[in-house]
Amino acid sequence: MSASEAVADAAPAIVTSPPRQATAVGQAVGVVALLIAGLQPVILGAMEREGRLSTAQIGLAATVELMALGVACGVAAAVLKPTRIRLKIGLACLLHAAAMLATTLTTGVGVIVTRAAAGACAGVMLWLAIGVIARSSRPERTSGVFVTVQTFAQLVLAAILPATVMEPWGVNGALVTLAVVSVLVALAALAGPDSLAPLPKSEDGGRLDRRSLGGLAAVFLWMAFIVALWVYLEPLSAQAGLSPREAGLAIALALGLQVLGGAAATFVGDRVPPTRMLLGVGAMNTLILATLWSGPGRGLFIACVAAFGFLWLFALPFQTLLLIRIDPTRRASMQLGAAQLLGSSAGPLAASLVVGEGPVRRALALSGVCLAVSLALISLLGMRRQTS
Repeated sequence: MSASEAVADAAPAIVTSPPRQATAVGQAVGVVALLIAGLQPVILGAMEREGRLSTAQIGLAATVELMALGVACGVAAAVLKPTRIRLKIGLACLLHAAAMLATTLTTGVGVIVTRAAAGACAGVMLWLAIGVIARSSRPERTSGVFVTVQTFAQLVLAAILPATVMEPWGVNGALVTLAVVSVLVALAALAGPDSLAPLPKSEDGGRLDRRSLGGLAAVFLWMAFIVALWVYLEPLSAQAGLSPREAGLAIALALGLQVLGGAAATFVGDRVPPTRMLLGVGAMNTLILATLWSGPGRGLFIACVAAFGFLWLFALPFQTLLLIRIDPTRRASMQLGAAQLLGSSAGPLAASLVVGEGPVRRALALSGVCLAVSLALISLLGMRRQTS
């Protein structure tokens, strides 16, 4: 057994949990960083209607922003020290607001550039949220609260913005509103932590071992499965015989159940080992994919979409717990956001290449492959832990 594997199987490392106020502020900053993930259809769709983006540029802008967010989060976790946090986060929030305002002045390629800049700033903001979650004494519950509040905030703004500021001022009204939110959270960061306790050091100098990389790969593929399916739900619903209105209601139901899924994960906590829980959720998702592949009727299709939404957020806190079980120093869990976001952007990109001009069911096949490989990695990691 290697030194790094010995560390992974040792007793959980002692980590100083941040104070409650520091955790709340860190999570608030992370929620604002990820607002755009739920608002991209509203923002980018409005830009297309206003003639500021083409249909092809919508997908490119969405992918570039999420990739920039994931890469910046990963780099921040690897490079930034958890000191002088107020200055770092305050600056990132203000630059994020500036990128939002810059987007109001651009079209076409300019929008893509400003969205990439916004994603990079948001990645640094998310670094703080992941830092407080990784250091929490109950990381699975802290993560569950985070994903629940994050999704609820996205739902509220997605409903409010089109009916308020976007009515008279178009998409620029929404962008200015989000810039104001970023400035407010920059001020809130002044009440947050200025430093976090350093994470425990491993015997191999802090490098991620093969098990940690395998866990991150499983998370990457899991998120690729989810978002590759999610972006093609509307055309799949049309094949199931749903009207556009019914498809919208099904997707809204899935979004609502995401909130319940995150709340349920918070309640379950660490009562069930993360490997067993993720394999169980994966089996249910496999059944959903098989049902969608079989060409279900309208009612069964809606039920599958609802269950898919619930399981989406229910699984995320257990990914945090899985990485902490694999690497008790919690350095692998600091890269969780990067793995999730990069998987979320790679999934739809790969699905668009696979589907091309062919049948949309190919997206189901790609999602199934991603899920199968992810579950195989999780199962292998679970077996290696039991036998080592």
